[in-house]
Amino acid sequence: MDGGVAIVTGAGQGIGEAIAKRLVVEGYAVVIAEQNYQSALQVAREIAKAGGRASAYQTDVSDEESVKSVVQFTKDTYGRIDALVNNAGIHPKSLVINMSKQEWDTVIAVILKGTYLFCKHVLPEMVSRRSGKIVNITSDQAFRGSSAFSHYSAAKAGVTALTKSIALEVASVGIQVNAIAPGLTDTLMPRRHSSEEEMKAKASAVPMGRLAKPDEIAETVAYLLSSCNTFITGQTICVSGGKLMLG
Repeated sequence: MDGGVAIVTGAGQGIGEAIAKRLVVEGYAVVIAEQNYQSALQVAREIAKAGGRASAYQTDVSDEESVKSVVQFTKDTYGRIDALVNNAGIHPKSLVINMSKQEWDTVIAVILKGTYLFCKHVLPEMVSRRSGKIVNITSDQAFRGSSAFSHYSAAKAGVTALTKSIALEVASVGIQVNAIAPGLTDTLMPRRHSSEEEMKAKASAVPMGRLAKPDEIAETVAYLLSSCNTFITGQTICVSGGKLMLG
């Protein structure tokens, strides 16, 4: 990985932050494409303080002009794009019968449309060099559904299918496109909707007896982007402590 350049979306906190910092350890320069510029800037500063290279760029992943802007910034600043990690997402809670059309549209736009837009605008540079790797962050909820999060589950299922389709389109030019489906991970996002007791109950329902750690997701991303991965594409790797086996 040494000397590569990666864009990581939604890397101002949580799983995305862990991914960005892990890739820097592997020698990447990282562009943090994040809606919350202050959180992105904080992560970039922490990376720089540790001796790595990172840039913060305020980005609305659901807006095509915003996506084109950060992609161009990355090429202008670092000269190329070797890796893309589509991690940005939102996780509001609503039953279908109460869900507004706006909330549905927003979740689909951020998670599914955002992944499509970044792939669309990063891939031409990769295709021209016949080199590059993409990792999309989906969720185990894409396979098992989730009460009160139907929009999130549907969007993540779409990302899973999109990953397979794009992988087929670019495999012949040597580009690998994969996805990771984390189980419930110990970040601020799920804690917004659950008490400490509820989080403990969810952890006890995992066969391995605990929640995933953001660093564990980041390690899997690092492997998929590494030179060790030369023949895996179109796959979704579930990092859920065995939870998905329960259906």
